[in-house]
Amino acid sequence: MESFLKLVAADLYKHTEGNLAHTAVVFPNKRAGLFFNEYLAQESDSPIWSPAYVSISELFRSLSPWEVGDPVKLVCELYKIFRRETQSTETLDDFYFWGEMLISDFDDADKNKVDTDKLFSNLQDLRNIMDDYTFIDDEQEEAIRQFFQNFSIERRTALKERFISLWDVLGNIYKGFRESLASQNIAYEGMMYRHVIEHLDVDKLPYEKYVFVGFNVLNKVEHTLFTQLRDAGKAVFYWDYDEFYRRENRQAVTHEAGEFIRRNLRDFPSPLPDELFNNLSKPKEVHYIASSTENAQARYLPQWIRNNLTTPEKETAVVLCNEALLQPVLHSLPAEVKHVNITMGFPLSQTPVYSFLIALLELHTHGFNFKSGRYTFQSVVTLLKHPYTRQLTGQAELLEKELTRDNRFYPLPGELGKDEFLTRLFTPLSGNLNLCIRLSETLQQVAGIYQTNTSGTGDTDAFNQLYRESLFKAYTTINRFRTLIEEDELTVQPETFRRLLVKVLSATNIPFHGEPAIGMQVMGVLETRNLDFRHLVLLSVNEGQLPKSGGDSSFIPYNLRKAFGMTTIEHKIAVYAYYFYRLLQRAEGLP
Repeated sequence: MESFLKLVAADLYKHTEGNLAHTAVVFPNKRAGLFFNEYLAQESDSPIWSPAYVSISELFRSLSPWEVGDPVKLVCELYKIFRRETQSTETLDDFYFWGEMLISDFDDADKNKVDTDKLFSNLQDLRNIMDDYTFIDDEQEEAIRQFFQNFSIERRTALKERFISLWDVLGNIYKGFRESLASQNIAYEGMMYRHVIEHLDVDKLPYEKYVFVGFNVLNKVEHTLFTQLRDAGKAVFYWDYDEFYRRENRQAVTHEAGEFIRRNLRDFPSPLPDELFNNLSKPKEVHYIASSTENAQARYLPQWIRNNLTTPEKETAVVLCNEALLQPVLHSLPAEVKHVNITMGFPLSQTPVYSFLIALLELHTHGFNFKSGRYTFQSVVTLLKHPYTRQLTGQAELLEKELTRDNRFYPLPGELGKDEFLTRLFTPLSGNLNLCIRLSETLQQVAGIYQTNTSGTGDTDAFNQLYRESLFKAYTTINRFRTLIEEDELTVQPETFRRLLVKVLSATNIPFHGEPAIGMQVMGVLETRNLDFRHLVLLSVNEGQLPKSGGDSSFIPYNLRKAFGMTTIEHKIAVYAYYFYRLLQRAEGLP
């Protein structure tokens, strides 16, 4: 199997004669660089200077004077502007969902260099766009006409209601938000990208040559960067594709997987010949396995792995279209797998530290009545039953039995302080800052469990390592909130604070650490970019999983997004179609 990265490494080495000291190789994500470096080293019999490996995100960040802002801080900053422009009394936790959606819209608009003054104009002003032919073509004009034709005031959804009420002030919110962030030298990603491309001087870039490898869909900011570097003679482009979906068929129908590749090859030609990209014309061994449940797919894995595990193992991959299958898949891996490399994050919500924090939050919010000065039985017992509490104090089980025996449904804090740890755990708190401090200090005590328990081996040690990572991730997340509170960025009611913290913790993943170039690969679809495998098994190749359904909420209606060149659902479908077919290109078997 001649992998794409190996082809690129050989061609790049040949054309540069190994002189790569002043070259940066740019990938869609960081992972491909580790494999590429291995292939590049095979091309030379003597030591050579390695090029710099960066992701496209790292490249833009290195060229910007700003830092990407913390997601929670960004929503808090947006909330201030939102309140100022709308005079709304909406609480932050009610606004949080809308805030994330607004930032996503702003991010998309900036990455696609949208004329935001026109986009965020009110409906009356938008009608005048039809007369401005300098920035829209016939297709865009028709899309905007279709929007007005279909926009029904009578049939309003909740999203349309919010969209209508905010339409007049979206432009002011957008401008005020950007100004506020710029004054603090932070930005959301799209804002940073747009600023970089608007102030870019290609003659001052740190590298003489930029090699772009394995990209597919390009937003307008990336396309502009590629164009400027191409025109300056500072760029080389390598595209991974197949003739099967690049060209039109006899009926002049184009394949959705090649929608962006065709345009990229036209605008930024590749030095590699088309003959190297005709792999789908070769026979493939493909098997389709029906499964009654998703977990049953994981139970099929051991049988498949025993029959298909390659040597070396890294040429075999288990791809999870539904990443929630990670835990059953890990438990299903057979002994034949000597090494495994996991490229996706493990959900924090599936770890003991998450349930411990939720129990602690519940105790000090819903579980305590300040008027009576008493805790509720359920919140106390839930915390006493947690494994972490049991390991940190020998009194937890005895206290639980005592409360149950005596029917103490509303115990006083003084009844619960059986030792120093329990006294501190059940001391009532007031204020979000004190709650953050209590959570941080308690997590530090939990960390002591893993410092003294280092004798585990095998699976036990692996899961202990995972739980240590989850503990650190939770601790840093709590401290992010603590910093926001101390800086008066997050001033909300305790119940609001609890909901925000639970929301962020629920969406947090723990990265796995390991040697990516060794072992069988377990990965999500996005992590497969640029990588090729001889044997593949894809789990949950179902509608709604490939591509993911949902996640398309926006204040900007579909037809307007399309008219202004923003991301639409067709983009997502085309992108995931490309990922799927690209995986098949060089594979020998795909059960």
